[in-house]
Amino acid sequence: MKVSIIKKYIRIVAILVMGGSIFCSCKKVLDVQNQGQVGDATVWSDPASVNVLVNYIYTISEPDHFARGFLGTGLPGAFRYAEGVIADEARPSITYIGRTNGLNNGLSFNLDRCPFWEWDYGTIRQCNDFLDKISKNYVLAAGAPQQVIDQRNAMIGQVQFFRAYQYWRMVQIFGGVPIVDKVLNAGDSALYRPRNTQEECFQFIINDLKTAASLLPLKYSGTDAGRITKGAALALLSRVLLFRASPMYNTPGSQNWKDASDAAKAVMDLGIYSLYNQFGRWFFDKTNPENIWQISFVQSKREHGWDAANYPNSVAIGDAVGACPSEELVEAFPMINGKAITDPLSGYDATDPYINRDPRLKATVLCNGDTLAGVQPIWSYVSSGPNTPTNYMYTIDGYEQPYSTSTGYFMNKAMDARLVQASPRIYNYGIGSYSDWIEIRYAEVLMNYAEAENELGNTDNAYTQLKAIRQRAGIQPGSDGNYGIPAGLTQDGMRTFIQNERFIEFAFENKRYWDLRRWKLAGTVLNRPTHSMKITKLTNTPRTAHGSDYSFQIVVNDNDVTYPPSFQDKFYYLPLPQDQLLLNPRMEQNPLWK
Repeated sequence: MKVSIIKKYIRIVAILVMGGSIFCSCKKVLDVQNQGQVGDATVWSDPASVNVLVNYIYTISEPDHFARGFLGTGLPGAFRYAEGVIADEARPSITYIGRTNGLNNGLSFNLDRCPFWEWDYGTIRQCNDFLDKISKNYVLAAGAPQQVIDQRNAMIGQVQFFRAYQYWRMVQIFGGVPIVDKVLNAGDSALYRPRNTQEECFQFIINDLKTAASLLPLKYSGTDAGRITKGAALALLSRVLLFRASPMYNTPGSQNWKDASDAAKAVMDLGIYSLYNQFGRWFFDKTNPENIWQISFVQSKREHGWDAANYPNSVAIGDAVGACPSEELVEAFPMINGKAITDPLSGYDATDPYINRDPRLKATVLCNGDTLAGVQPIWSYVSSGPNTPTNYMYTIDGYEQPYSTSTGYFMNKAMDARLVQASPRIYNYGIGSYSDWIEIRYAEVLMNYAEAENELGNTDNAYTQLKAIRQRAGIQPGSDGNYGIPAGLTQDGMRTFIQNERFIEFAFENKRYWDLRRWKLAGTVLNRPTHSMKITKLTNTPRTAHGSDYSFQIVVNDNDVTYPPSFQDKFYYLPLPQDQLLLNPRMEQNPLWK
């Protein structure tokens, strides 16, 4: 949603919403509050005023994985990188190990606090309140112009979408939660209801998203550009149904994979989205055809700190090197011919490991000798000796220096070249970045479809989507036109291939951790230590990026030596907040947390 929309109406909201009801915070069971009167005749008779309330729902509902931190960890918003650190995508620099070690060794997951405690009934109440009041107070007369009908439908659809999203986030974390679809007041017996089943929650979310999709337009124009569309509702439905079909959530014998396939195909059939021709540039081009749901940032008005948190120390201002990509991630990228680096025919050279690789690698990770934003090369080899002009063995960005890489690599995904190229440089803790967060892009829909079709036994359809993804990435088609995808994969083989492709395509886009959970692989992958590339410069000569000038040694990441990773079975479904259980004795805790 455009920042200008929020700014335009934020003062009006304070005037229109009586008694501060929109701005209340969670105080009681399921966020029961004495809200005051919102259904003022003046408000609900004016579409522009009603739209103000919709705008506020955006401000409390939109995911913001650039600017928010892990709930319950004490991390400030600028350290969004923790969502990569919690999986096997990255580890922090040695400076930040103390802030994130509990995410890896499991100590941050307990009954008193957890990283994902999202109990979103305050926002759900606002959505319910809006949906109730618009149905009662904004009733159109017979023969109303179609434009007015569409406008009203779109406002309802947007709020219904966000209600579904809040429930989805809770189900993803906790499983079944109480379903509340109307405003509850103090003393209402429905406040103290037990949890609905997981499947009941899924059905509620599915129905909300289908209703939203039926009400929303394909696109908006002018200042409304960036609002939730029909495509966004269908794409979120595709994600929800993919999770519902996956091993963690699936009911044996169900038709969930068919539902997931159909939902993704519905987005594809809209015919309005396509893969952007420049991998990774969707963060910076607000109008590119791949973005389906994006959260907009605007310089000097609404900013975040992704770049400041992840820049190498040599260009850092205040903050630096939050997330260092892991060797596991780097090795997951194939060669330019699409073959895995473990394939003897791939052409991989362990003594020069970063040449002729999948172009997505360099768009995601800064390797030793790569140039940052066209400004300067970054050297991540082991630093030794004094900082003098003739000592080429020294580098401020060297492996395991303070505020430097702990893995041999630096972040490049979503890093904005404009910030480093600017003079003066104005990024700092939590500010300066204005690239958009892309919550859903078309590549996710294609990958969802490929995965669902493979699980249905239609592996050939999975090939089609994966080839499109790899063609956009810049991988060579090869003589068979398969872009390095092995021919004749079995269903199991294709499943493994898709899992790796999602790892590299969506690195640092808040997908990996949740994918590992839904596949029930977190207990395997996240109990293994990650690795680093220790690069040593062989001679005190001018620096080059040539592999022959260095030695390369894969070692266990020091963070994982000190704090061995641990993902326990009970982490699949996290504990409900203790304060909510005390308020509502009819809600039962998840079994492994009792």
